[in-house]
Amino acid sequence: MSPRTHLDGTPRQARIDGFTHGGEGVARIDGKAVFVPGALPDETVTLEVVDDRKRWARARLLEVVEPSPDRVEPPCPYVPECGGCDLQHASVDAQRRLKTRVVTEQLTRLGRLEDPPVEPCQAVGPATGYRMQARLHADDEGRLGFHRAGSDEVVAVDTCLVLREETQALRETVGDATGADEVTVRAHRDRAVATIAPGPGPLELPDGTFDLRLEQPDGTAVAMRGTGDVTVEVAGVELTVPADAFFQVGPDAAAALVTHVLEAVAGTAGDGSDGSDGSDGLDGLEIWDLYAGVGLFSLPLAGAGGRVLAVEGHAAGANAAADNAAANGLDVEVVTGEVGRVLGRIRRGEDPRPRPDVVVLDPPRTGAGERTVGDLLALAPRRIVYVACDPAALARDANHLVTGGYRLHRAVPLDLFPMTHHVEVVATFDAQMV
Repeated sequence: MSPRTHLDGTPRQARIDGFTHGGEGVARIDGKAVFVPGALPDETVTLEVVDDRKRWARARLLEVVEPSPDRVEPPCPYVPECGGCDLQHASVDAQRRLKTRVVTEQLTRLGRLEDPPVEPCQAVGPATGYRMQARLHADDEGRLGFHRAGSDEVVAVDTCLVLREETQALRETVGDATGADEVTVRAHRDRAVATIAPGPGPLELPDGTFDLRLEQPDGTAVAMRGTGDVTVEVAGVELTVPADAFFQVGPDAAAALVTHVLEAVAGTAGDGSDGSDGSDGLDGLEIWDLYAGVGLFSLPLAGAGGRVLAVEGHAAGANAAADNAAANGLDVEVVTGEVGRVLGRIRRGEDPRPRPDVVVLDPPRTGAGERTVGDLLALAPRRIVYVACDPAALARDANHLVTGGYRLHRAVPLDLFPMTHHVEVVATFDAQMV
């Protein structure tokens, strides 16, 4: 066994030849991977190792000696102090190429898939001004902002480049003098809601026409003014989103995901391709929407003719999905329960129902996991449409699906979070013919 290579904090030059799914450049020094935030592939940099581990190290970028042609001046004045946007130093086109690279590498290395069919990362809406919601933290002086990368220290931010105009306006109306520890803002069109988490000192609730909620120590919130609901129109249906329910980063992101999911599901009713054969009706298809949220996919799928079962573990989201379906005149069966437990009951025959033709799932960042994937394999749908917010989690689950007899037909990265390393992927898996 070779002795451990120790890297001290002496400044040194290195060539960046890799890029992680967390948005960091990778150099190789004495055979050890060194992660360098702020660095891009094909750059020569001067770095200082700040955290040396047995198998890897992390370094601080001191100087870019030979910049990549993709390097640009960040458009936001808070870079690099603010940790919210970690790819502003790359051109928007380069950001998307890097995200395509990351998805491909994760599916290849972690998912163990040979030559995965990953398409180029697609633009979705504007590169700035796209977020309709954000959670801000207060510094010691009460000023709102975001955490410094890798730290609990707060960088005060007056104007955030990626917030939508109405969300930025709400942040300004709430201001910095409330005494809050954290403030969550969500706004769309003429509806806005702020959720205030009290700090240790006195609290002064802000005035305004927006809805106001007060967060309790247990994480729940009490409505102080208004309901906190926001209504968003996506794919021809109106979705009411409760303040404590999950929703996509913005309406453009939600619409893009619905478009790609509908296309993937429609391919099941046609020739099994990508839905481009004109077969966009879903009549007769049994479709399960897992981690359904407020019904973002369930409602359009039902509207296209599918028989839809929606499963959601968060009660507020499940109730909203049922209410949204009724309000839009759509027939969607909503089951409230943790997805793994619901699938387990169905698999054991405790909740008998027709097996699905298609399963759509949009799991949390940790992925569906081996047990839930195992339940999906037992159900044997013809097609699985997997919406992933983390390429590594997608790769792990993809490995289980492919080992269990499915083929990755198509993976489409979507740039829902420009200026950051985050990427969403709509991956389509087909049952292989025996």
